[in-house]
Amino acid sequence: MTKADNAILLNKIRNLIEEKAYPDLERLITEPHPADLADLIEHLESDERLSVFKLLTPERAGEVLKEISSPIQESLTNELDDQTVAHILNELDSDDATDIVDHLPRESAQKIIDLVQPDVSEELQKLLGYETDTAGGIMALEFVSVNSSSTIQEAIENIRKKREEVENLYYVWVVDDYSKLVGVVSIKDLVLEPQDQKINDIMNPDIISVDVDTDQEEVARIAKQYDLTHIPVVTAQHKLIGRITNDDIIDVIEEEANEDISLMAGVLDQEIAEESALKISRARLPWLLLGLFGGLLSAMVINHFHGSLEKMLALSFFIPVIMAMGGNTGTQAAIVVIRGLATGDISIVHTGKRLLTELWVALINGILCGILLGLVVTFWLSDPHLGLGVGVSLITVIIFSGSFGAFVPFLLRKLNIDPALAAGPFITTTNDILGLLIYLSIITHFLMAG
Repeated sequence: MTKADNAILLNKIRNLIEEKAYPDLERLITEPHPADLADLIEHLESDERLSVFKLLTPERAGEVLKEISSPIQESLTNELDDQTVAHILNELDSDDATDIVDHLPRESAQKIIDLVQPDVSEELQKLLGYETDTAGGIMALEFVSVNSSSTIQEAIENIRKKREEVENLYYVWVVDDYSKLVGVVSIKDLVLEPQDQKINDIMNPDIISVDVDTDQEEVARIAKQYDLTHIPVVTAQHKLIGRITNDDIIDVIEEEANEDISLMAGVLDQEIAEESALKISRARLPWLLLGLFGGLLSAMVINHFHGSLEKMLALSFFIPVIMAMGGNTGTQAAIVVIRGLATGDISIVHTGKRLLTELWVALINGILCGILLGLVVTFWLSDPHLGLGVGVSLITVIIFSGSFGAFVPFLLRKLNIDPALAAGPFITTTNDILGLLIYLSIITHFLMAG
């Protein structure tokens, strides 16, 4: 659906709601794809969303609800009555239902769990027991497995029994008598091989799986590295308990990317679709306070060197240049390393090699920029000695900032902290303070030597 089509349909929906033409509205909202309808609902006001959502069947409502962004999804489910939400959850896959329940207040979530069908309730209780950002937290319990001693005919009959329960089936997992994962067989092989053939004769024993406690970012990395569309999830005893599908993998990649961008911008736990000004403020304020604190420390550094600044007022002209160059250099190095760590292109075991590369880059850029700034200062102030001091200061600041920006993400990863934290206000503020300290220390030394 194009943006123009989207805008036209959105206006039609709003007009029908205003006219209370609900039969026409009900017919209209059955046409768009669930993802398109979810996008339309996100652009409606709260009361308009509710009017549209109440006209959907439980099955259609579930398809749409799982496509809606978390803040609006949470708002919408809180406005619906518990029985309606329970009917919707009954129609969803276990992982999608769990995601919705996980965003509800604890009391509401428990009430709804008590209202859903017993098998759905059991699945929800099981999945809610896992950490949200692990393989167990994003897996679905709907999958098809077959015993290795079974025939192809028996495997096909098992698939037919579960055709309504399991969507997007490309592989059948193979287990032994103890439900341990031992292999995989493709649908293609099941169709092409003789029906009386044994599964263990055609299965591929070389199978990639993830432990239930594996971090979701690692799951996404594995899926990317091995080009997987579905990943089986196993326990510590290697028992098959679920699968992660490609749509969940895409969601994880998007979520981790958004999280990294948010951290780099100093915006924690904020969804783009969030409408609450208080929640947005709470997400941004900590880093603004960090920036304020950093600014005060910078002021203290400047105050400490006020004697040098009083002797040569021109020194203060270049403070913004030094701070900007240091901050930009550090951020560039940090973002490259963070991105490399996230994609697996840079390994934690190759820290020394990467740091050496960034050091050389900083050295080259520092010398070039330092010479340029030194020449500008020399001709501007007609003072070659001061020009040399400013140039050396910039070279030193750039080398330090580049090395620091590259090193911090490795350190944070080693401490099991998200490296994206390094590229935000943390590294910028630190580089500002230390860069200022380096500049004023070196230039004061040059003044004393002159």
